Amino acid sequence: MSKNGKEEKVYAVFERISGRYDRMNDLISLGLHRRWKGELAGRAAALEPRRVLDVCCGTGDLSLALARAMPGAAVTGLDFSPEMLAVAQKRLAAHPVDNLRFLRGNALELPFPDGSFDCAVISFGLRNLADYPRAAAELARVVRPGGWVFCLDSFYPRSPLVRPFYTLYFKHLVTLLGGRDGAEYRWLYTSTRSFLAPAELAALFARQGLEECAWRPYLLGAAALHWGRKPAV
Repeated sequence: MSKNGKEEKVYAVFERISGRYDRMNDLISLGLHRRWKGELAGRAAALEPRRVLDVCCGTGDLSLALARAMPGAAVTGLDFSPEMLAVAQKRLAAHPVDNLRFLRGNALELPFPDGSFDCAVISFGLRNLADYPRAAAELARVVRPGGWVFCLDSFYPRSPLVRPFYTLYFKHLVTLLGGRDGAEYRWLYTSTRSFLAPAELAALFARQGLEECAWRPYLLGAAALHWGRKPAV
């Protein structure tokens, strides 16, 4: 699929599934995505950043967790799907905080000057973007020297013992449970299947100039949290 074709496909998928996205995330990850996002928010908060960017923020659950974990920081959530952002705004209205705002924008062309943030995160979004290197470069660009980039995402398990069960669950069972949106959830499996391996993503971070690149796997390799630091001047 071409880059433009993938971008159009992803836009259509998330516009359609926005209302069920959170519920299906619980199903796909067995509810564990909440714990993983909590760990990401905790790691970011420990750095004591003042400006935090959540790219591909979707329905805003991580953005809100970041804002609550860091009440003294200004948190910006950015996504390109109006429907996903509408859900995020409803979440914010139901759980108001004064240090969070949502913006519409493209992760491949972040609308911020260089070094605008102390920390940038992306959660379950990178694999759906049309250009991984460009997205990683943009994340590194908008972080100040000495700042950090985090990425939480799904991965296709490398273990031959785990793969059959993963495929049965994610490709077939989740697609079936997706009901009328089954085709969209099959696409999410496809995007995970074709994504980088964890070591490849760490290497991509390093090629964008990030240091101390590492990752932590979850659920037998079905997900992982990556991080890297932009060199200080």
